[in-house]
Amino acid sequence: MSNFIVYIAFIVFCIYNLNIQTIKGEHYMKKILILFISVFIFSLAACTSDSNVEEEVSSDEEKTGDITVGLDQDFSTVDPHGTNDVVGIQVRRQIFQTLVARNSDMSHKEGLAKEWEQVDETTWNFKLQEGVKFHNGSEFTAEDVKASLERVVDPTVAAPTQFLFEMIEDIEIVNDYEINIKTRYPFAPLADNLAHTAASIMSKESIDQDYTNAIEAANLDITLEEYYDLRESGNEEFTNVSDQLAEFTSEYISEHPDGTNHVKFEARAPGQNLELVRFDDFVGDSKVDNLTFEIIPESGSMMAELESGGINITSPVEMAMFDRIDNSPSTELVESESLRTNYLGFNTESEPFTDVKVRQAISYALDREAIRDGIYDGKATIPNSLVSESAFGFSEELPSLTEDMDKAKEILKESSYPEGFDATIWVNDSQDLVDTSVYIQEQLKELNININVEQFEMATFLERLGNGQHDMFLLSFTASTGDADYLLSSLTLSSNEGFGGNRAFYKNDQVDDLLEKARSATEESVRQTEYEKIHQILMEELPYIPLVHPNMTLAYNSDQLESVELDAAGYIRLENVSFK
Repeated sequence: MSNFIVYIAFIVFCIYNLNIQTIKGEHYMKKILILFISVFIFSLAACTSDSNVEEEVSSDEEKTGDITVGLDQDFSTVDPHGTNDVVGIQVRRQIFQTLVARNSDMSHKEGLAKEWEQVDETTWNFKLQEGVKFHNGSEFTAEDVKASLERVVDPTVAAPTQFLFEMIEDIEIVNDYEINIKTRYPFAPLADNLAHTAASIMSKESIDQDYTNAIEAANLDITLEEYYDLRESGNEEFTNVSDQLAEFTSEYISEHPDGTNHVKFEARAPGQNLELVRFDDFVGDSKVDNLTFEIIPESGSMMAELESGGINITSPVEMAMFDRIDNSPSTELVESESLRTNYLGFNTESEPFTDVKVRQAISYALDREAIRDGIYDGKATIPNSLVSESAFGFSEELPSLTEDMDKAKEILKESSYPEGFDATIWVNDSQDLVDTSVYIQEQLKELNININVEQFEMATFLERLGNGQHDMFLLSFTASTGDADYLLSSLTLSSNEGFGGNRAFYKNDQVDDLLEKARSATEESVRQTEYEKIHQILMEELPYIPLVHPNMTLAYNSDQLESVELDAAGYIRLENVSFK
């Protein structure tokens, strides 16, 4: 096109320099010709300009950009097998992928496995995606799946989520892109558990390096292969080696997380931010160039950053921000149904909470409607058990929990502490939970129970809870697998006490047996029946008091972004996000 314009310009030049007789008619024809050519060139330029505009509009439809997410608290680690905190999962799911993925409605979809089927009661076959790369450039194969799923149940790593996979007996590699997972007993929700971020697939290369570094740091005279052989044997020698390695594992992976998702690790400043950058070899669509997580504990500062565009997204949203978001022309609130339960937990091995009547009295003293309306602005539901209505295994029989202060006083009089007592509630950095602790503190004064509230940052909070140093605590649990097994097993199985998730140190053989029956049953009706029995026991013994099922909330800057989504597990979904 540019050559054609030069050619036309040359013709104009030639006409100006024609050595012809200057007569009035010739001057007139020359001017007409020049005018005609000039108009033609101008029109051509205008058409070219219009074409560029069309290209820019088309480009805008696929525009990429940077996103900054504001978090109200820090997370412990990017290692998928490190902790099971909601904030950490929010971050890790952007780096890693799992065999089974979920749509925003929590239904299953292809992940790193393109298809799967249950071959028999205890065998599942998975066919893997081909052409997928890790952030370090290595190819994704069945070896990486086997290494990742064996690591999560390794006693040396001591993952708090290992119970999700303890039923796995063997991972058989059929070929580079096919595996069989064999379970010790029928386990219906296996695909749900494999969609959890604890089942994130890391490169075998990074896993091997993490173990190698740990062996060197512990000054052990064994090779990596010898360690794997010892782990397979599970003998006393392995136990000794495992104890020596435990404090050194995860260090490499925490600094070099190697996943396959759309962004990869760049840098982290604990307590400040985490920087992730586009992974150019990602197999899939992503409009995100750089993804940063900023830690902003104070809600007013968070809102100011959101309105100014300093951050683009924040989740969850505290009640104090709701009105401001609704009234701001530059922000929008997104809500979804919830798989989350906010609860008050007790150390059932510590007086006075060894007495079930004390726990029952406290439950009756709490007005959950006041918590819902006063702390969550009505954006929550009143529970009837620990499991929300959004999950399979929700109780269809129990009534919603209600306040009855007279009954609370009556039951406390029947307890070992009829005159009340002093106790401490621990809480993390979540402002909603801090506000809830203040409400409980005031409410229990009517029972002459004097509460001291202590607040900790998340890592310290979880560490001290795992060690059983507490009286009472406030925490949330999200049944992100969509199945009651995950929440109930984590919070109540005797084998999971402490760091495994059972921070109430609750032991009930009947609950253990019922959970085993529910998870091994293949018919949903049978599983539901067993869950109902468990709910009845837990609502009688109350190692945990359900408070509310808060709606999942997210706010974003609507001047900058569109189509930011949130699922029932509370996870930010950027698949369909677009930039303005």
